[in-house]
Amino acid sequence: MGRLQASHFFSKTMDTSTSLPTIFVSIASYRDPDCQNTVRDLFEKAAHPERVFIGICWQYVPVDDDDCFVLDTRPEQIRTIKVHASESKGVCWARSQVQTLWRGEDYFLQVDSHMRFAAGWDDLLIEMLGKCESPKPVLSTYPLAFTPPDTLADDGIVTIFPKEFDDHGVLSQRSEISNMKDAPPVPPRNAFIGAGLVFASARIIEEVPYDPHIYFEGEEITLAVRMWTKGWDIHVPNAVVAYHDYGRRQERPRHWHDQTDWSTLNQHARKRIRHLLGVELSGDGENLVEIDRFGLGAVRSLAQYEAFSGLDFRARLYKGQPLQRPGLAADTPEQVAARKAVFTLIWKENLWACEETRSGAGSALSATTALREWLPKTLDFLDVRILADAGCGDANWIKDLTTSLRFYFGYDIVPGLVGDMRSRMQERTNCFFSEADIVTTTLPESDAILCRDCLTHLPLDAVLMALKRFRQSGARYLIATTHPIGRNAWIRGGGWQALDLTAAPFNLPAPRMVLDEGGTKKLGVWAMADLPA
Repeated sequence: MGRLQASHFFSKTMDTSTSLPTIFVSIASYRDPDCQNTVRDLFEKAAHPERVFIGICWQYVPVDDDDCFVLDTRPEQIRTIKVHASESKGVCWARSQVQTLWRGEDYFLQVDSHMRFAAGWDDLLIEMLGKCESPKPVLSTYPLAFTPPDTLADDGIVTIFPKEFDDHGVLSQRSEISNMKDAPPVPPRNAFIGAGLVFASARIIEEVPYDPHIYFEGEEITLAVRMWTKGWDIHVPNAVVAYHDYGRRQERPRHWHDQTDWSTLNQHARKRIRHLLGVELSGDGENLVEIDRFGLGAVRSLAQYEAFSGLDFRARLYKGQPLQRPGLAADTPEQVAARKAVFTLIWKENLWACEETRSGAGSALSATTALREWLPKTLDFLDVRILADAGCGDANWIKDLTTSLRFYFGYDIVPGLVGDMRSRMQERTNCFFSEADIVTTTLPESDAILCRDCLTHLPLDAVLMALKRFRQSGARYLIATTHPIGRNAWIRGGGWQALDLTAAPFNLPAPRMVLDEGGTKKLGVWAMADLPA
C-alpha cells in the first residue's frame, strides 16, 4: 500500500434523472469497524440515496483492521483515500484529505465514523438550511447518542456552549439538550460548532478549507472562528438528523495511542491555535505553515466574533467571567500550594532582581517617592488608623510610614518572609505580620486594605476571589494598583500583567481617588461598598 491511495474520482456529480441537489459526505475513520455501518445507515436512511456521495479517509492497519471492510454499500458512490495508521497526522489532517475528494456536489456534510441517522436526513438538512436567516448558513451541533447497534436516544435539541479553557488556553465545549416541544420554528444562530455534524453549501470547502495543521484539541473553536470571520453564520438544527456513539464499545487504539510523535504535533497545534485566536503571537514558522490559507477571514473580525460569542480568548472569559477547569480553581489545595511555592521561590532567589528589595524594583525608595508623600495624606483624609497590607513583601517603602497608624498588619503568602519581618520589625509595637493567602483568607477587619503591586501577579480567577475576600473583611476602603487599559489577560501565578480592575471580569467603578505612579500604573481608592457583590 502506498502512502496515499485514492479511488472513484468523479467530475461534478448530479442525479440527472431527477436533478436533485447532491450531497458530499466527509468521513474521517481511524481504525473504526463501525464506519461501514455508518455508511450503510447513511444510504438506507436517506430519502434520495442516489444523490449522496461519500468521501472517506481510511486510516487503518492491514490485517489487524480487516473487519472494518466487511460491508460494501453502494461502492460506486464512495471515494476513498487509504493510508496506513502509522502515517496519519491526526483528525484534522484526515478531514482535510477527505475534502480533496469533493467533486462539485451542491452540499457538504461532515460526520464522524460511528453514527446513525434519522429517516430522510438529506431532505431534512436541506430544508432546515433553507430556513436559516443568513446568506451563508451552517448547521452544526453535537448529535444525540445511540447505543450500538441501533438503539437511539430520545429526541431533543442540542445547543453547544463553551466549557473551559485548558492550561494552554485552548477552549473545550459542552452541550445542553432541550425538549423537542420547545424547538424554535427556524434554526437559531450560535457561535459554536460540533465537528461531528456540519452541514452547509459545499462552497464552504473552498472558502473555509479544513486546517490539516490542527491536531485534535481546538478543532471546533478554530473552525467556528474561521467560518464566522469569513461570513458564515452557524445555526443550531431545530430537528434531529443524526446520532453518535459516545461509548465506542468496540474500542480500537486512537491516533495518540499509535503515534509516538503526537505530542509534538499537538504542541505545534496549540501554538497555532493561540496565534489564530490572538492569545499569543507565534514567530515560529513551523507553527504557522500555510497560515494565510487556513487563517481568519476579513469579512468580520476576531473582536466581532468575541463580542458575538461572549468569549475573550486572551483573558479566558465567557460573558465576563473566567472559564477555568474545576480542578484548577484558585482555591483548591493544589493551587494554594502552587501559589505559595512560586512566590516563595521568587523571594528566596530574588527573581525580580532588585538589590534594594526582594519585592522588586517597584518597591524601591526611588520608585515610591510620590507614593510615600501621597499615602499618609490620603490615609489621614480617609481617617484610616488600622491598615491591612495585602501582599506586604518586605515593607521596604512603607515601614517608615507605619508610625502614624494605630495598627499596621502585613500579610504575605511566603512563610520565610513573614518570619523575617517579625524579627526585623519586633521593636515596632504597632506592626504585626502574618502568613496569609489573600485569595483564600478573609482578613481581619481594618479601616482599609492596601494591595499594591500584588493582584497584577495573579490569574484572573484568583483576583476575583481576592476581591471577594476583601469585601467580606469589613474594611471601609480598598487601595489597589490598577492600569486603566480596558481589558485583562490570563496569566499564570507569579507572572505579571497590567491589570485593569475596572475592566471585565472585575468591573469596578472608577476609583474615587487616584495616584498616578507613571505609565499606565495608578493606585486607586475605592469604598469597599463600591465593589460588586
